[in-house]
Amino acid sequence: MLQVASNRKNSGVNALFQELFRTTLYKRNQGRVVRQGTFAAIVVIVVFGAWRLGLTAGMWGLALEWQLGLPAVLIAAGAWIAFRLINVPEVADFLISVEAEMRKVSWPKRSELIRGCVVVLVVIFSLALILTVYDLFWRSFFGWLNIY
Repeated sequence: MLQVASNRKNSGVNALFQELFRTTLYKRNQGRVVRQGTFAAIVVIVVFGAWRLGLTAGMWGLALEWQLGLPAVLIAAGAWIAFRLINVPEVADFLISVEAEMRKVSWPKRSELIRGCVVVLVVIFSLALILTVYDLFWRSFFGWLNIY
């Protein structure tokens, strides 16, 4: 039983590794908006991480080639992995279904959105005011008892 589970795990890793080196696109015309947004979000995260790595390499006193070269290589590798990741069939099917569901959503009109935002803001500020009053009350009460 343990051997079967191990083989399934290895076959999943092998399938993912093989997927990284394919050049074809899975269902290329479906779910484009969500897939492009997901790709962009992953790339932004990779670029930010590589930028921070470059700054850290500078603080370590590494040569300029390492400060620029290593982040550039990581950005290229991260972009390729992100591109291939959104074309893994399971991930792509999920993103396609997300886009299909988002098209079914009934979005609020502008007036409804503004009213909803006003209600949320009023509730938040009211709660903040109430908590501030409670805090001042208990602070003064405990100060009067010489506990604070």
